[in-house]
Amino acid sequence: MTGPDEFGIAGGGRSKPDADAPDRDGEPARNPRTPPWREPWTSLPGVGRWADLPGVERFWRVTYVVSQVLVRALLALVLFTVGVNMGVLNADGAVARSGTALAAHCERVGPVSRSGLGWYWSCDAQITWSDGEVTRKVFRNSELTPENQTRPAPVVYRKAARGGDFIAVDAPRPFAGLGYSLFVALTFATFYGVRIPGVPPMPADRKRERRRRVRLQWWQPLALPIGWGLVIAGGLGTASAAPTASSVLVILLGYLALIAGWFVSQLRRKKGVVEPKALPPERTRRVGKVGSWLVVLGGAAAVLSAVLTIPDWLAVVRAVAVPLAAVAVGVRLKLVADRRLGGTDSVETASNRTTA
Repeated sequence: MTGPDEFGIAGGGRSKPDADAPDRDGEPARNPRTPPWREPWTSLPGVGRWADLPGVERFWRVTYVVSQVLVRALLALVLFTVGVNMGVLNADGAVARSGTALAAHCERVGPVSRSGLGWYWSCDAQITWSDGEVTRKVFRNSELTPENQTRPAPVVYRKAARGGDFIAVDAPRPFAGLGYSLFVALTFATFYGVRIPGVPPMPADRKRERRRRVRLQWWQPLALPIGWGLVIAGGLGTASAAPTASSVLVILLGYLALIAGWFVSQLRRKKGVVEPKALPPERTRRVGKVGSWLVVLGGAAAVLSAVLTIPDWLAVVRAVAVPLAAVAVGVRLKLVADRRLGGTDSVETASNRTTA
């Protein structure tokens, strides 16, 4: 026979289900997540407990959904802009014909057009092919400008390996490598999305606790900035006067950093910013020393790399990218070690305490 204590009847105690339920009042200190409306997809109108939500939560759920739609639309536009203006979507192919194009009429288009984000020239031009045939085509993305109304531009007709033949101005595209590197990263960002700070708003206590925990993390806040920096630097390196395989290596390292940042972001979305792992004081000091050495060695490597690649500034950007990333990590490690040892952000961090 079951006793009354099991159900919490005697003595006014909590029932077993209540005892197992999460402590909502203590949650901000343990796991500073945003309120329940941060994941609106599970409670859309007519689904689940939408009808039971107060008006403010309904408002922020809808606002969050709208913000994510707008963010993804903007990222898609940026992705399209990179693709059409950096040679990504104009695939390479064998040149089947060549000729010249003379602009007949040009107009300025933007800020959003078939050329992407920004303002561009769109010119209707007459093409005279080498065999004497004359055709017409509209050139977008400022391939032709009003100057080409009096100065013909060389054009080619390319046959792509998988179809999609196209006509384009026969001009070098030095930043195609940057376009490809950004195109891959932006494609992923478009599908994953980016959260807008303050949508929905985070309670003040959770915001303070989240900031404290982020300040005590060793490397996580640097993953995405370093990743984007390496991807851009490696892409620019492909346009240098003497491109090398190191540009591809820098881009790949950037992708690895972005993947690490994605895992950090996923963990935050699911569990909030978890409490950083506590380290004994001696280990914390060692991490700080590692950070100091990274700053020294990374700085020296950056200076040496720059000296060896000057005056090719695009090569300089590629060469100093990884050393500067090491410097950034070193500064972060040293800064966090000082915070933990000094106890400026948390009295609960083990590295601030001595054990008996």
